[in-house]
Amino acid sequence: MSLLDTGRDLRRANQLAAILLKYGFGDVIRRLGLAAPLEQAGKWVRAPIDRELVTMPTAQRLRCALEEMGPTFVKLGQILATRVDMFPREWIDEFENLQDNAPALPWSTLEPLIDKALGKPANTVFRHIDPVPLGVASIGQVHRATTRRGDAVVLKIQKPGIRDKIDSDLRLLRTVARLAVDNSAELRRYRPLDLVREFERSLSRELDFTIEARNADRIRSNLSKLKWVEVPKVYWQWTSATLSVQQLIEGIPARQLEKLDAAGVDRPLVARRGAAIAWKMALEDGFFHADPHPGNFLIMTGNRIGMLDYGMVGKLSPQRQEQMVQIVKAVVLQEPEGCAAVLARWSDGMPVDMEALTADIEDVISLYYGVPLSELDVGGLLNDITGLIRNHNLILPPDMALLIKAIITLEGFGRLIHPDFDVMSEAEPLIKRMLRTRYSPVRLARSLGLRALDAVDRLYAPPSPAGPTPNGSQGIDPRHLERLVRHMERSQYRQIQALMVLAGVVSGAIMLGGRVPPSLWDISIPGLLVFLGSSVWAGWLMLVSRRYLREWE
Repeated sequence: MSLLDTGRDLRRANQLAAILLKYGFGDVIRRLGLAAPLEQAGKWVRAPIDRELVTMPTAQRLRCALEEMGPTFVKLGQILATRVDMFPREWIDEFENLQDNAPALPWSTLEPLIDKALGKPANTVFRHIDPVPLGVASIGQVHRATTRRGDAVVLKIQKPGIRDKIDSDLRLLRTVARLAVDNSAELRRYRPLDLVREFERSLSRELDFTIEARNADRIRSNLSKLKWVEVPKVYWQWTSATLSVQQLIEGIPARQLEKLDAAGVDRPLVARRGAAIAWKMALEDGFFHADPHPGNFLIMTGNRIGMLDYGMVGKLSPQRQEQMVQIVKAVVLQEPEGCAAVLARWSDGMPVDMEALTADIEDVISLYYGVPLSELDVGGLLNDITGLIRNHNLILPPDMALLIKAIITLEGFGRLIHPDFDVMSEAEPLIKRMLRTRYSPVRLARSLGLRALDAVDRLYAPPSPAGPTPNGSQGIDPRHLERLVRHMERSQYRQIQALMVLAGVVSGAIMLGGRVPPSLWDISIPGLLVFLGSSVWAGWLMLVSRRYLREWE
């Protein structure tokens, strides 16, 4: 759809252009090629420029402009705040300060919407609903209520007409993104089309309140063993795409430090618990709260933590968790090549100067030489790595961007609660456990087996339709394939046996050293039997292996 397809879109484009002009971004409008269409339509606004606004830093002016543009652009700025790979720290800080300045809607406007979402009058479900809102956001408004059974709950009601307004803004954003790609090399490096697509996916999830409710349910299940975490219960019988009904959690907002001290809260303990929650979600569960700022945490009695707002979550696949471990391992062990190999996978198929990338990474990780894992400045490290990603035009995957943003936000939250907070102190045991798991004999044996099966699958795959191989052969003799498969299976079986032999030898030695009874002449009989049996087994394996090697040759 063209930018000027509808009168409503044209009016909205004119409003946005006026706001950009007000904050001194007229050159951006012209570079995008928007000035000519607006002038032709007779709608070009030539608003006077406030000199005081123009003297503000560029990032601050953009933040103010996004706030004035309305809810869609506030949400866009919040998504941009996660793209630490695209914007420097001062821009990220401004995006994080974006506020929803939406006015509260009168209760008379919202009450019919609740009846419609429930499919019956609200007073048949709720004994009381407070008409004064607890909070007002761009998409929804939150009210306290009490059910007929006496449960204290909060209602989040989607504002009327918000979907149509957002759809109109998204049409304009898609058009602007295409114009940016076509007309500005400087803006093209920010990959505007990808940003808009990512934003559309995020916003569509926020417009469906059942998605946020499912996120809350999943995180509550994952954290069920941590008794000092409170995640609100969802009342699914009344929750829909436009109405969310959740348990009311009461506590002291985490940013109100004076009230925390007056209530006798153990702030260092709360900070450690907050870090433990975040790292468990990211490293163990692979499903994490992506916006852990102080406003989303309530401190409850007994130093318990209540978590709110599950509209923005991140997911880490096992492969991405593996890449995280590889990066940490590369930093700790000073292996720039390993870190460069991981980052090069994020090039989106574009050529990468591996030599330059490795040299830059070596410069960065040399700053952390000899630093224990528990003392690693993870915020500084992540900022350095994202700077490398920007300089080498790599693409930080959206899930990793969310994780890095969450870690940096978490560090700021932890230091607000406790100035000596160390975000890595709680991560260290989890990362060490992941490293041990990664290099465990069981996992190595499983990995070898999977690689062998993958190789066999490739060999059994049908021939390429491109024709014969370059040397003129038409394929591999099936008899050779069968022979190769047998030897692979035997090799895997021998590896497992070798691990068992090693375990037996070690166990026997320990039993002999500990003189495990019964014993004869101060020699442990069970230990001697296990040790001798394992040694005989090892000798037999060596003989068999030599015979199979001769067969293979």
